[in-house]
Order: sequence, then C-alpha cells, then structure tokens
Amino acid sequence: MKQVISLILFTIPGLLTYFWINLFGVNSSAKRNNTEVTAISILLWIPILCVVLVIYNLLALASHWKKIHPSFNVSVLKRNWRYIDSLEDLTVLSSSIWFILFYLLSTIIISFFLGKLISKYGYKKMIDQVNEIRINNNVAPLGLHSTVWDSMFLGNDAQVIEYKKDGESIIGQLIKVPRAHEEKKAMGLKAVEHWGKVMEYYDVEIEFTYVDTESGIIINIYKKEKAIEAQSLFNERFPNGITDDCSTSVITDDHSSSV
Repeated sequence: MKQVISLILFTIPGLLTYFWINLFGVNSSAKRNNTEVTAISILLWIPILCVVLVIYNLLALASHWKKIHPSFNVSVLKRNWRYIDSLEDLTVLSSSIWFILFYLLSTIIISFFLGKLISKYGYKKMIDQVNEIRINNNVAPLGLHSTVWDSMFLGNDAQVIEYKKDGESIIGQLIKVPRAHEEKKAMGLKAVEHWGKVMEYYDVEIEFTYVDTESGIIINIYKKEKAIEAQSLFNERFPNGITDDCSTSVITDDHSSSV
C-alpha cells in the first residue's frame, strides 16, 4: 500500500504532465527509455507539488478560521487542517483517503494546465533561446517539430499526396496519419480513385517530397492550391467523373495546357 501511495504522490503528477505535453503535440525526436521518463517526471513533479501545497495550505489556513466553521464536523470538512511544510507532514497526510483524493484531483487539473502552458508557450520560448545560441555558433536552428515526419504531416491543413514504394504509387487526400513513433505506420487516404484520375489529366506541382532513407518510401505532397485548381478543371471537363481519353494538362499560374 505504501508503494501505491508513493506512486500517487511522487510519480503520477510528473507522468500526467508528460502525457499531456505529448498529447498536445510536443514529442521527442526519439522514444524515451524508462530512466529518462522517470527523470522528466521528477522535474515536472516539482511545480505541480508547489501549486498543490499552496492550495492545500490556503485551505488549511481557512479551516482555522472560526467564523467559517460549519456546525457539523465531517471528515472532509473537519476543522483545523494540518499544514504541510515538510515531507513528514505529506507522509502523515497520505494516510487520509480524503487527502489522496484531493491530491489526485488537484494533480489532474494542474498537470493539464501546466502541460498546456509548456506546450503553447514554454517550449517555443525554449526553442527560440536555443536557436539563438545555435545561430551564434554557426549551427542550423532547430524547428518547432522534433521530427521531419511531424513537420510535414501533422499540420492541420488538407493534403493531397502520392505514396510511392517499390515502383508502385497511390494518390489521395490524406485524412489519417500516424504519430512519429508508432511502430507500424498506416495512413488513411480519401477519394483515391478520383484524385488518381485528376493527376492523370493534370500535372500538378509537387510542393514537398518526404523520403524515408531506411524503408525507401517516397511521399510527394502536392501544392494545395494547384491540386484544388486541377480538381475544379477536371470536374468541369468530366461532370460525371467518366473519362474517355488520357491527355494530360499542365497546371500553370495562368492557365492549363495539354501535353
């Protein structure tokens, strides 16, 4: 039981914050091992504990005010709460189920907002400071995303892509994409047949190309505006989506020309 309480008091707060930060989109460039996760959890535990102790001690202070004492005395509203100013006090209070529930609830709420603060402001500020030093040292600056995969596919914009491997390709609108560290990556594509026909008839400009040097996968990302323009021209030319020839057109800034 002591191990469970120690886990709740000293491990869960940091792990929860680390979980929120990852969920909010700030991921490491490589998977962390158990030792690294433990070290990060301990560092994140410190600010959460400080906030929880401040809130608890304020409530403990209020519990000593006679003017707000209720006429009844139940466990959770008992008078004269014990102050926490040492690990010994924290250990003593850990035997109270009400304190454990208060600690857990406070931890969940505080870790959420701490993770939000770090992912939205703290991480960007840190990257800016790091890049300032890297530039002064004539080293290329870091991007906000920790992996090339995240920077290219985890944005919130619609993407039309061509997936190529071993000489075979498939074209479609990307609707589902795995996270960077998923062991088995799988993609979800929409309107594959439609976009395949569009790209047969119109040579749309490729904006970016992702190359996996290990697996040999190549993913071409078409320029969004050009892809939409090609789709509009295709729909005007073939309202029912039925094609009868294989001529190709090139999308330019001003017009399309047949090839």
